[in-house]
Amino acid sequence: MTDERDPGSDGPDTGGFDADAWFRSQFGSPAPEPVVPPAPAPEPPAAQPVPDLPPPVDPFAPVDPFGTFAPPPALVEPPPTLPAVLPVAQPAVLEPEPTQPSAIIEPEPTQPSAIVDAARPLGDAATELMRQPEEGGALDELFGAESFQEYEEALIPAAPRPSRRGSGGEPPAPGEPAPPRAPLGRTQKTLLWVAGALVALLALVAIFFVGTRIPTLLGPAPGAEPSPTATPSPTPTATARPIGPVDPGEYRWDELGGGECLEPYVDAWQDEYTVVDCAEPHGGQLVRRAEFPLAEGELEPGPYPGEEALAAQMSLLCTAPGVLDLAAAGGLTDVQVQGAFPATEEQWDSGARDYFCFASRSSGEPITGSLAPPAPAA
Repeated sequence: MTDERDPGSDGPDTGGFDADAWFRSQFGSPAPEPVVPPAPAPEPPAAQPVPDLPPPVDPFAPVDPFGTFAPPPALVEPPPTLPAVLPVAQPAVLEPEPTQPSAIIEPEPTQPSAIVDAARPLGDAATELMRQPEEGGALDELFGAESFQEYEEALIPAAPRPSRRGSGGEPPAPGEPAPPRAPLGRTQKTLLWVAGALVALLALVAIFFVGTRIPTLLGPAPGAEPSPTATPSPTPTATARPIGPVDPGEYRWDELGGGECLEPYVDAWQDEYTVVDCAEPHGGQLVRRAEFPLAEGELEPGPYPGEEALAAQMSLLCTAPGVLDLAAAGGLTDVQVQGAFPATEEQWDSGARDYFCFASRSSGEPITGSLAPPAPAA
C-alpha cells in the first residue's frame, strides 16, 4: 500500500511504519509504484453446441472421399495471470497497456460429413456395380445349372452311295462278286483308233518343227564357224629396170639403165643426171646397175637389211670382174669406182633393190669413150 497523504503536510504522527522512509534509507531512492493489474479480458462467447449425429448413410450410396468435415471447436484462451509481487523492491518496469484481444472469427458451420461404417470397405460406383450379386438373384435363375440339360449326340447313319456298276443303284453285298464289265462296242473302238492316230500325227509334226528350229536356237556348232581367209598382202612390184643405155637427156637416178655417160658428174648420190654421148668428154659413167643378190637359202628378197649391211656389200659388188672394160681402162691410172644403193626402208619396200656402180677419175680429168663392158650378144 502507498501513503496517499501529501508529503508536505504536517499531520500527526500516528507512530506507524513508514515504508517509504525506510526504503529511502536503505536504497537511497523512493519505493517503486505498485503494479496495477490489467483489466480482465472479456469472456469469449460460448461455443455452439454440436448437433446430434445424423443417421447412418446407406452403404450403397456413393461417398465423396473429399467431402468437407466440421471445423474443430474454437480454442478458448485462458485469462492472463497476474505476475507475483517480488519481495525485494526493483526498479519500476513499464508495462505496455493491455490491448483489446482480437475477435475470433468462427467459420460458418458446414453440413456434417456422413459417417461411414469402418468395417465395410469403401468403393466407388463402378466397384459397387461390379460387386458379385447375391445368391438367388434373377441371373442365377436364368443361367443356373438347372437351366441347362445335357444331350447326347445321336449318330446319323450315312446314306448308301449308289453304285455306278449296278443297274438298280444298290451296292453289291460284301460277299457277292462284282458284275463283269461290258465289252466295248465297235463304234468306241473306231473312235479310239482315230484318236490314237491323231495323237501320233501331232507328235510327228511337233518333232519335225522342233528339229528344224534346234539349229537356230542353239546356234552354229563350234567347229562349223568359217575361218577367216588370210588375204595375202600385195607384194610391191619392182620397178621395171630400163634397158640402157638410154638416149641423151635429163633423167632421174632410178631411170638410168646402165652404160650411160654423164656430164657433169659430181658423185653417185645425185637425184638427176644428164646423159651425153660417150664419144664426147664426160666426167663419169654408170658402168653397172644390178639387183642385190639373195642370201643363201632365200628364194625372194627379205626385209630391208639396213644401210650398213648394204654398204658393206658395195665394195665387193662394184669391184667384181666384168664391171669395167679392162682393155679400155688400161690406159688410165686414176680410175675409181663409187657405189649407190637404197638408203631407206621405204625405197626397199617399194621395189628399189638395185645397186649402182659409177666410174670416174680421181684427178677430175674427163673420160673419152666408154669404160663399160660391151653388152652381151642377143
